[in-house]
Amino acid sequence: MEQVSLCTWATLMPPKFNPTSKGRVFSILRLFVLSLLLFSLDMLRRAALRDRNQNLPDVDDDYGGAEFTVIGDRGIYLSSDGHRREEELLNISHKKRRLEPSSLDDQLALWIPVPDDNFDEEQAQAAPPTILGKRKQYVSTRDPMSLWRPLKGDFLAELLRHDGLGDDTVDPRCAHCSAQFSAQPSDPLPLFKCYECGQYLQCRECCLLNHKRTPLHVIQEWNGDFWVPRTLNGMGLVYQLGHGGFSCPAPDPMVRNLTVIEEPIIHEIKIKYCKCSKSDNADNLEQLLRNGWYPATVIDPGTCVTFRTLETYRLYNVIGNLNVRDFVTSVERATDPSASSGMTWLPDRYKQVGRVSRQWSFLLRLKRAGRGHDPGGVQNTARGECAVNCWACPQDGRNLPDGWREVDPKYQFLYMLILAVDANFRLRNRIRINELDDPSLGPGWGYWVEPESYREHLKNYVNETEISTCIAFAALLQKDTRMTTGLRVSGVGGCVCARHECMRPNGIGDLQKGERYANMDWIVLAALAGFSLLWLTISYDIGCQWKLKFPERMKQLPEEMHLPLKDINLQFGLPVWHAASHNEDCQNQNSLSYRPGVGRSDGEGVERTWSGLNPAAFSTKDAGTGVRADAIEAKIDNHNFLKNIGQGDSLQRRLVIAIAERDRQVAAFKDVNKTIEKEVKSEWRKAIKDWEQDPTKPNPFTLSRRDCPTETQVRLEVRKDEENLGGGTAPLHGRSATAFLVAGIQIEDSQRRILVQLRGGPALISADRENKIQEWRHSLLVKLSKFRNLQKIYMPGATAVLEHHEARRDPDAPPPRAEAVKLFMPSEMIAATPLDPLHGCVAGLVEMEAKLRVAQCENSLALLRSRLHAKRHLISFRNANVIGQNTSTRARTLIGEIGDRVESYANRYRQGRTALIALKGADAYPHLRELKPDDVQLDGDDGESDSAARKKLAMIGSGRGARAPRNAPGTSRRVMSWIWTAPGALNEETMHESIRVEWSKSFARKTRWCEEVMLLREEMRRVLRYLAWQAQWWRGRVGLRDDLMLEGMSGLRAYALKQAAWHERLAEFFRAKWNVPAVTVAQQLLAEDVSGPDQLFSLE
Repeated sequence: MEQVSLCTWATLMPPKFNPTSKGRVFSILRLFVLSLLLFSLDMLRRAALRDRNQNLPDVDDDYGGAEFTVIGDRGIYLSSDGHRREEELLNISHKKRRLEPSSLDDQLALWIPVPDDNFDEEQAQAAPPTILGKRKQYVSTRDPMSLWRPLKGDFLAELLRHDGLGDDTVDPRCAHCSAQFSAQPSDPLPLFKCYECGQYLQCRECCLLNHKRTPLHVIQEWNGDFWVPRTLNGMGLVYQLGHGGFSCPAPDPMVRNLTVIEEPIIHEIKIKYCKCSKSDNADNLEQLLRNGWYPATVIDPGTCVTFRTLETYRLYNVIGNLNVRDFVTSVERATDPSASSGMTWLPDRYKQVGRVSRQWSFLLRLKRAGRGHDPGGVQNTARGECAVNCWACPQDGRNLPDGWREVDPKYQFLYMLILAVDANFRLRNRIRINELDDPSLGPGWGYWVEPESYREHLKNYVNETEISTCIAFAALLQKDTRMTTGLRVSGVGGCVCARHECMRPNGIGDLQKGERYANMDWIVLAALAGFSLLWLTISYDIGCQWKLKFPERMKQLPEEMHLPLKDINLQFGLPVWHAASHNEDCQNQNSLSYRPGVGRSDGEGVERTWSGLNPAAFSTKDAGTGVRADAIEAKIDNHNFLKNIGQGDSLQRRLVIAIAERDRQVAAFKDVNKTIEKEVKSEWRKAIKDWEQDPTKPNPFTLSRRDCPTETQVRLEVRKDEENLGGGTAPLHGRSATAFLVAGIQIEDSQRRILVQLRGGPALISADRENKIQEWRHSLLVKLSKFRNLQKIYMPGATAVLEHHEARRDPDAPPPRAEAVKLFMPSEMIAATPLDPLHGCVAGLVEMEAKLRVAQCENSLALLRSRLHAKRHLISFRNANVIGQNTSTRARTLIGEIGDRVESYANRYRQGRTALIALKGADAYPHLRELKPDDVQLDGDDGESDSAARKKLAMIGSGRGARAPRNAPGTSRRVMSWIWTAPGALNEETMHESIRVEWSKSFARKTRWCEEVMLLREEMRRVLRYLAWQAQWWRGRVGLRDDLMLEGMSGLRAYALKQAAWHERLAEFFRAKWNVPAVTVAQQLLAEDVSGPDQLFSLE
C-alpha cells in the first residue's frame, strides 16, 4: 500500500488547457474543487495508514529482501510545472522480517498433511452408504463357531488319522526307493516320517540321506502298531559344521555331542568341526555362529540355541511377557511329556537359555543402533546411543528444518519438547543374598541412567523437608517412607515424550526409597542431555512442588547436566487427569490446558507407558541387577519401536479428531467473543498474555475474589486441628485423616466426571472420549484401591459393611463400574451402623468430614452462580443478535455446554449436602438449603413459572384446539431463587468476573485446539524428516569400516542398505497415507466404527 502526500491532479486537467482561453475562470474553479476533493481523500488515507503504523512490508532494500524489510512513508508530489509526478521515500527504517514455518528452506514446509479444505464433520457422517453402510454379515464372519460345532467329530477323526499310516495303511513303502515295510525280526525294514519334510514314509537310508543338511528335524518310527519318537542322532547322523552339512575334505576327526534348542524341541545331535581351508580363520565358536546356532558358553560349548528360536522367544517376551522358565518348560514338554513325571530325564537348560536370550536381545540393540558399523567398536558406545528415539519429537540436526530458530516467536511452540515425568512403584526389586556382581551389559547405553555416576550422586542425598498438602494422592507425602523394607529398589522414575509416549534415552532410573527429588532431578536432566531447543514443557503429577527449587537443585548436579535456563522457555504443568487430585487454585495455576504451545497434550502418556511395562514386574522382582535392567530395557525398546511405526495411523487419527474439534471450538469462541466489547477483550487478552509470561500475576482463569473460604483453606484448617488433637504426632500410615477424606471427595468428583462424559457427544469425538473414559476408570480403580487400604485404618468398621454390601449383590451380575462403586464415607456409615457412636470410624473423623462437606457445598454454590451469570450473558446476546439456523445452533450448543457445567456444580452441591445432612441433620446449616431444579436459574431464564398456570386458565372455556394467547405473561411473578440471597452471592461487579473467566477459558480451549492441529501436522513433517535422515545415516555407514575381511564387510554393507531402504519405504508409505483428505479419513474411521467396536478411533 502506498502512502500519498498529495494526489496528483495534473492527469485530471482537460486536454489542451490554455489559461488565456475562454472559460478560464471555470477551469480554475474546476481544478480547485477537484484538488480539494483529492486532498481530503488523501487525508483519510493518511489516517488509515497511521492506524497501520505506516509499515510498508512490500518495499525491500539492498539487504536482499529475505531477512530485512524497509519501513517508511512514500510521498507522491506534483512537479513545479504541474505536469510530472514525483515520489520520495521518507522516514526510512529497517525491520527484520519475521519468518513463518512455511517460509523455511525445507521441502516439506509447504506440504499440508491430511488437508482439511472444505472439511465438514456433518458431511463426513453423511457419506454415501457404500462407504458408511454396514457390511453384509455372513455366518462365517459373525459366528464361525456355530459352523464348526457340527463338524467337531470330523475334525477329531482327522486328528486321530495322523496317529496311523493314513493313505499308506494298505501298502506301507518308502516314498523314495519303494522299499516295503517289514516288522520281521529276521529282516526288519522300519519306516520313518518327518513332520518338517511332509506326511510321507521314508526308509532309514533315505531318511539319513535327506536329513544330512537338516539335523534338527523331528523324526518318528513306525513300529508296526504306532509311531514312536526317534532322533537322527540315534540313527547315526553326524552333522558337518563349516559346510552346512555337506562333506568336508578335512573334517575334525573328533565327533562331539551337542544340544541344540530349536523351538519347540530340544535336539541332541552329533557334530564335527571343519578343519579345511574354508574355516582356517574360524574357531569353533565362529563355526557355530555362522551355522545360526548361538553357543551358551564361550569355552567348549555343549548347548546352543538357534537364532530363530532366540528371536521367537524375544518377541514372546517383549510382547507376551513370557519368561524364560515358562518358555523352557514348554520346550521340555514338547520334547518329551514323560519327563515331567520323572519316567524319562531331560537336562535343565533354564540358565543357558536365560543367559543367551539376554545376550541376543542386547546384541540386536547394538546392531540396530549401528554400533557394528562404527570403527570405534562397541566399547565406544555413547550414553543413550542404543535407545530408539522418538521420530516425531523435535531433534535439532535430524528432523528440524534449517532456520527453525529464526521463525516468528508465535510459531516457536512448534519446535517445543514436551515431556511427562512420573514414578512407578510396581517395578520393584528385592534384596538378594549372595548376589553376583552382574551389571547391565550396556550400562547407560540405552534407556537407563548411567549407574555409577547416579549412585555417586545419591550418596550425597539429604532428605528434603518440603511436604505439600496440595494433593490427596501425592507421592510426596510418603516419598521417604514408601514400604522399602526388604527392597533393593522400591520402584523406578521415568521420563517419556508426553505426546508420543516414547521413553527418552537415559530416561529411567531406580528409586531406592520412594519418589525423592534427588532421584527425579537426575533422571529428568539425564534424559535432557544435549538439549538444544528453545522451548521445554515438563508435565509431572507433583510438578507444582517439584518445580519450586528445581534451579537451585540443578546447580548441585554435574555441570554437563545443567539446562541453559536463561536461553530457554521452561514451563511446568500437571497431567490433566492427575490435576483433579490437586486443589482448585493449584489446578488453575498449573493445568496443561492453560500452558501456551502444548496443544491438547494431556501429560498422561507416562501412565500409559507404565501400563505396558508393569507386566514385567513379576519376572523381574527377584532378578539380579543386570538381568532386571536388561529385561526392562528390552521391553522399553520394543515399546518405543511399536510407538514409532504406529505414528502413521495414530497421528492421522488424532489430526482428524483435532480438526473437527478445532472447528467446533473456534466457532464457539466466535459466538462468545461477539458478546464482549473490543476494549474489554483487549484487556482480557493482555491479562492472559501477562500471566503466561509471569505466573505471579493474577490468574485470568479464576475468580479474583470469593466470599467464602476455598476448599483448600478449609482442608488446611482441618489438618491443623487434626495435628493439634493428635498432640503433634505423625499421621497413621504416613497419611493424615484429612488427606483420606479429601481423597474420598475427589473420587466422588471423578465418578461424576465419568458419568457426565458417558452422556455421549459428537461422532468424531465419541471414540476418543471412550478411550479417555477407559483410562479414567483404570486410574480411578487404582485410587479406589489406595482409598480402601486407608479406609481399613481410619474406618475399621467399614470392612464388615463392605462385605455385607458385596454379599447382597447378585453374584451373576457383572461387577460395578468404577464410577458406580460406593465408597462408604463416614456420612454413609451412619445409616449402616446406627448403634455405634463412632460409626465405625476413628474419633473425630465425622466432624472432619462435616467441615469439608460445608466447604464443598459453599464453593460449589459460588461456582454455580458464576456459571449462571456467564450463561445469562450468552443468552441475552443470543436473543438480541443471533439470527439464522447455523449461528443459532452454535449458540445453543455453547449455552448447553455451560449449562452442563452448571448442572455438574449443582450435583456436587447436592451430594455434599446429602452427606452433611447424614452427618449433622437438616437443620445444622440453615444457609445450605435444598437445591431444586427451579433454584438453578437467573431472572429471565426460560423455566417453570406461573406462566404455565396462566396459559391453562386462558384455555378454560375455549373451544377444542384453541391456543393460548401469544402475549401471555411469563415471569412477572417469578420468585427469586434462594441461591442469590445466600451468603456469598455474586453482585454485579463479580458478574463481570464470571464472564471474564468463561471468556478466558473459551479462548484457551480454542487456542489449544488450534495449536494441536498445527503440532500434529508439524509432527508428521518431523517423522518424514527423521526417516529421511535415518536412511541417509545408514547409507553413510556403508564402507565406514575397513578392518574386516570381505565376508564381514559384505554383511555390514547389506544390513546398512537394508535399513536405509526400509526407512525410505516407510516414509513413502506414511506420506501417501497422510496425503488423504481429512473428510475421507473421517469417513473411513466412521466406517470402521460401524464394522466393529474394536476399531473405534483408538489413539493408542
